[in-house]
Amino acid sequence: MTKNKSLGQTLKEIRVNYNLKERDVYETIMSRAHLYQIERNQQIPSWEIVISILQKFTMNLAEFEYINNDYELDSIQQIIKEFKGIKNSTNTEAIDILLENIDSVLKVEKNDFLIDLSLVAKASKIFQMEQNFINSRKIVEPVWKRLAKKDAWFYNDLLLITNMLYVFDDVTIQHISERLLIYIDRYRNFNTSKGLYINIHFNYAMFLRSVNIESDKMEFHLNKSLEAAKEINDFLTILCCRYYLAEILWNKGNKKEATKEVEKVFTVFSILQEKELLEDKLSDWQEVSGKEWLDTYS
Repeated sequence: MTKNKSLGQTLKEIRVNYNLKERDVYETIMSRAHLYQIERNQQIPSWEIVISILQKFTMNLAEFEYINNDYELDSIQQIIKEFKGIKNSTNTEAIDILLENIDSVLKVEKNDFLIDLSLVAKASKIFQMEQNFINSRKIVEPVWKRLAKKDAWFYNDLLLITNMLYVFDDVTIQHISERLLIYIDRYRNFNTSKGLYINIHFNYAMFLRSVNIESDKMEFHLNKSLEAAKEINDFLTILCCRYYLAEILWNKGNKKEATKEVEKVFTVFSILQEKELLEDKLSDWQEVSGKEWLDTYS
């Protein structure tokens, strides 16, 4: 198959590959002449007809679009995949590549979602550089102003909001989180909604950590994120949650247990060669405990 095929050409190729006759597809859906015109790109089928044809193939629309694009994601879906693949703001190199890819797409066509995603990514990088949310909040404020006006949030909206919770104060986050969880639950059987669930709890916990309040609430949200991360084997999030839970143990006076836990986490980070995450957490641990282990894990 070649890229940029017509919809009709792809439908025909799939039908032939399934070894289906024309009548096997058009029967109960449309006339034979209509199918002939569609497969030869002489007529664009309606949404209802496309769905009905794909049901004959036992195929959903997402897979069809993937095949039609020569087994590749379209440019926007590829960027979303790259964004979700950046598990931590320490990966500034990946953020820079993402921003370059977004700019490349925006040069071809304007897309409000990609503009917002770019701002969220830039804010994440700024936080990593400055280690405070002041300037990050300023960057994403326009994104939230737009989203706040919407009566309903869809998947891409949820993706943005769960990655910019730091823009809100604690009371607002509680209110927003309740609404977010309702919408995330609606998407529980769609795409990677589990990742959104993980993000909302983990990022809420990080906000609480940044303002040094309510360690019990922070612990609650870290455990929620940890449980969900275990369900999908999101190892980096699991390790990050375990690290921050160890910080809480240390601050509660359980220093021996906390030290054992961070040693395990640092060892796994080192084995996985997650250099940026390891250095970030080593720096955090030195600040929390006064212990410097950089030489041990370098």
